Amino acid sequence: MSAKRERATHTRARLLQAAAEVFDREGFAGSSLTAVCARADVSKGALYCHFRSKEALGVAIIEEQSLLWHRLRDEVLEVEASPVQALITMSFEFVRRLETDLTVRVSAKLLREAVFFDVVAAAQVIGWVTVVRDLLTLARDRGELRPEVNLRHAAEQVVAELLGLQFVAQALSGGTDLRVRLGRVWRATSGCLVTEAVREKLSFE
Repeated sequence: MSAKRERATHTRARLLQAAAEVFDREGFAGSSLTAVCARADVSKGALYCHFRSKEALGVAIIEEQSLLWHRLRDEVLEVEASPVQALITMSFEFVRRLETDLTVRVSAKLLREAVFFDVVAAAQVIGWVTVVRDLLTLARDRGELRPEVNLRHAAEQVVAELLGLQFVAQALSGGTDLRVRLGRVWRATSGCLVTEAVREKLSFE
């Protein structure tokens, strides 16, 4: 990589990090590109070389996280023998990252903004459903699922429950009890997905 390209890559990364910090602190609507530039210690001109608007910065932050569920799936499958347990574990790891990873948290917040929902939500949700369906397909092949489970419908339902859960937890508790709510949802949902023998071995924590 040339020195010029390396500087450009570094500047872009600094801008994304700065934007995530500013959006997290001030909210997307209340933030400004001036604040982002000040936080990143770059000029407006340097910012416009990478992002044409504040909305473009937001989209870039969301897209940086677009493969997170794919990465989590691969990581968890390396240590979990059961695909259903891998799915449950993956969901708890995602919640942990919402709590500890600034970019993941801001990306989730931005997706709830109307300006981004209309632009990128469909692609994000399709990606999540694909990951869940992949795990459920593995689970079916290994005899973990109940025979009546429809893979597409089940994958969409799981994603709908996880997204809805974030919204409810944020509205009612500021997201502080998301882990507890997630465990409760999995205990209820798993009975419709897996055989009783498999369910008895699952961990919902």
